[in-house]
Amino acid sequence: MSSIRILYIDLAPHPGGSVISLSHLLRGLDKTQWQPMVILSRQNDFDGFERMGVPVKRAPTPQREKRPAGVVDQMRQGKAAAGIRSTPVLSQIWHWGGMLRHWHRNVLPVVRALTPVIRDFDPALIHLNDSVALMQHGVLAARRTRVPAIVHGRAFVPTSALDRRILAPGLKGMIFISQAVAQDQLQGIAKPPPFRIIPNAVDIAQFEQPVDRMAVRRELGVAPDAPLVGMIGRIISWKGQHIFIEAFARLRQRYPQAMAILVGDADTVQGEQYGAALRERTRALGLENHLLWLGHRRDIPQLLAVLDILVHCSVKPEPFGRVLIEGMAAGAPVIASAAGGAVEIVEDGVTGLLTPPGDVAALTGAMSRLLEEEALRERLRKNGLQLVRQRYDIPSHAAAVADFYRALLGQ
Repeated sequence: MSSIRILYIDLAPHPGGSVISLSHLLRGLDKTQWQPMVILSRQNDFDGFERMGVPVKRAPTPQREKRPAGVVDQMRQGKAAAGIRSTPVLSQIWHWGGMLRHWHRNVLPVVRALTPVIRDFDPALIHLNDSVALMQHGVLAARRTRVPAIVHGRAFVPTSALDRRILAPGLKGMIFISQAVAQDQLQGIAKPPPFRIIPNAVDIAQFEQPVDRMAVRRELGVAPDAPLVGMIGRIISWKGQHIFIEAFARLRQRYPQAMAILVGDADTVQGEQYGAALRERTRALGLENHLLWLGHRRDIPQLLAVLDILVHCSVKPEPFGRVLIEGMAAGAPVIASAAGGAVEIVEDGVTGLLTPPGDVAALTGAMSRLLEEEALRERLRKNGLQLVRQRYDIPSHAAAVADFYRALLGQ
């Protein structure tokens, strides 16, 4: 029997979590049964699919491309626009006009670009690698070419009436990375298509390679015996780096030799502004020589392996929390915010510690507790590693997705 063609579409502008998760899925799929092809944004320089032998096409993403401001753009920023938005009736007209403009500029051009690729590849199923609201163009292109499609919900994204009433009900199926995302994204859909909750996977082998901990610490300028805590993630306010910095400052009152690392970049203007404010606060707290800003790094497994504590302190619910399973795979004890997908991963006191989102004192106390209690750290390391091996490995993840494909396709 010939393999079944599946077309994957992910138009994220950067190689972030959705693309990495998709690469894990395709690595685990049985290529004798499934024949994948991927469409990425032409802005996205991720080359992992080509390296594993999966063909890739690239599509334009006008919404992500810089364009000179036109007359309408200037009008939308002016005083007249503010007055219109403050009037209920005119505000509704303004809103629908903005929606039509968005579809004309950002959605329909992508539909037209995707259509010939879909027809040439002739897949049995289209796998749209994000939520409906972020994959409207993919849903419409699938409908235009009469190919069944599923969405892989990975985020808390506000859905429009169009998403809920027209686009989502016409899908063949839906996958969600957590119960939290499923509950959020299914709201308002009267008759949702078949769906399954399939958590993300982690490449465990990547995190089990031997690491020279002392060499990594020397490179970072961290003493061998200094307590080292770290946070990894995009520099954006909801990730809670400001909470981490405040808690670390308090931690150093008890552990003056403690060091910290912040890994990640800002990829938005708001993120850059937030990052500047964080650096100013770091200086105000006298942490310049104790908190290391590492930016984007490709050696995440090595950095995780040298941490005494990995901190996740998002102030808003996390859709999943990939960094948590990566930390567990690397043997790092984890602390997580008790909201969203994180609570589906971390069992408090068993596989990690949970703290209320935004609670500086609670985070400080959790870090102090882990530094004080070596037996607790070791228990969390052991249980965390066992958890990722049992629940978040690539083969199990790929098998669950393939089983859903078969159910939908009647295989």
